[in-house]
Amino acid sequence: MKLMTLNTHSWQEDKQLEKLDIVVQAIIEQGCDVIALQEVNQHQDSPIIDVNILSNHAVLADNYGYLLQQKLMEQGHHYQLTWDFVHQSYEVYQEGLAFLTRLPIIEHEVIDLSDNYDVNFWKHRRAVRIKVASQQGELDFYNCHCGWWNDSENPFADQINRITATLSTGLSFLLGDFNNPTHIRNEGYDYLLQNGLIDCYEMAEKKDVGTTVIKNIDGWEQNSQALRIDLILSNQVVVVKQHQTIFNNDFYPIVSDHFGILVEVEVA
Repeated sequence: MKLMTLNTHSWQEDKQLEKLDIVVQAIIEQGCDVIALQEVNQHQDSPIIDVNILSNHAVLADNYGYLLQQKLMEQGHHYQLTWDFVHQSYEVYQEGLAFLTRLPIIEHEVIDLSDNYDVNFWKHRRAVRIKVASQQGELDFYNCHCGWWNDSENPFADQINRITATLSTGLSFLLGDFNNPTHIRNEGYDYLLQNGLIDCYEMAEKKDVGTTVIKNIDGWEQNSQALRIDLILSNQVVVVKQHQTIFNNDFYPIVSDHFGILVEVEVA
């Protein structure tokens, strides 16, 4: 099974439609089964479309996830789409989380990661869980775009507590932008591990350096070093055949201010 995560930075990129085509090409060529996308935006003034998409909000015509799904369909690849509104972004955009999957979705849940949720406050975040049916049984996937460890308004630890409180005893994968570098001890990354989550990077039989951010970007304006903040985690030990950075100019062109992660796992 192949899993991908990417913070798309959608509609903030130059030549966004060309980059969207690159993402489509990679999904098809790599045979991705589940794709988790963050910062999946739509302009608030775009027209509503009447489509069969699992969502907590109206899906609009320029929704990045919807356009991706349509381009995949045009090439004969059918992926079910979920898109859930998280908060207002860059003044005129509605930012959300999207899943694309070839596997049948049997449950869909939006998890508020903040009290007194306000969609106009950019620090308020949500996670999304889907349960899918596979040949190996039912699996849960979480799409996560978390905050920073030292944020007093929306602490990372509280967000992770809310996510892990919903974990079942079955196999779950958490994919996304966790905004906590893996090299910093006693902060967010270590907190993930202390809560029983296992980094697929550490279990991988074959892997590269894993870097997903190499410069200053939104939310990391002072950054000047390579960071691994985009992760795929599981709540159980699994066989990870390969963990590979994607959209980094070595393996497909850059499409966002984040690189993506592609993981091949064997599910018993």
